[in-house]
Amino acid sequence: MEKRTIVLVDDHVIVRNGLKELIEKIGPYSVVAQFDSGTAFLNAIPTIPQPDIAIVDLNMPGMNGDEVVSALKVAGNELPVLILTLDSDEPTIIRLFRNGVRGFLKKDCNADTLRNALESILTSGYYHNEFLTLSLRNEAGAAPQTEQEKILTQLTDRERTFLRLVCHEKEYTYEQIADQMAITPRTVDGYREAIFDKFAIKSKTGLVLFVLKYQLLEKL
Repeated sequence: MEKRTIVLVDDHVIVRNGLKELIEKIGPYSVVAQFDSGTAFLNAIPTIPQPDIAIVDLNMPGMNGDEVVSALKVAGNELPVLILTLDSDEPTIIRLFRNGVRGFLKKDCNADTLRNALESILTSGYYHNEFLTLSLRNEAGAAPQTEQEKILTQLTDRERTFLRLVCHEKEYTYEQIADQMAITPRTVDGYREAIFDKFAIKSKTGLVLFVLKYQLLEKL
């Protein structure tokens, strides 16, 4: 089986070496390059073969992981990025996914979680721990548009409006969404729970990723 290639970007050499050893034990993966900063990684991109995944530390001196993803996006480079982070608060995670990150992992994750993340990004395009079940439920090779249509048929007009506001660049709270929709917060809770139940989602982060993964925003 051909090995999938991975690059590591982290300012701690011990972390990189440990991660390399683990990655190459858990599946058909090969760590082909390591970089100690986002700047070094970006400068090297034109000189190295495009890897299948880049695993990038969020918190690095100089250019952090979020800025690396932004730079790739501006350059039109669609390299999938899996972020390593000690931060797991919802606003940070939502910002990362909106910026183009394909998944995030806490640095204390176990081997099975890392394997799941790599496999999910390579097969479905994204990884989020609560979103993995839905991602793996998709048929292999199914056209994104077909899956998108299936999802849209299950959403009411008001649920579509709710999702559009959840993903708004102003990052509305649920209370602000209720004001925007001229309904009560309890009704907003009802829309949220209905979508959670339909698509096995558990958080606001999952909602945002759900919309991004299936490119729903332009259809809502």
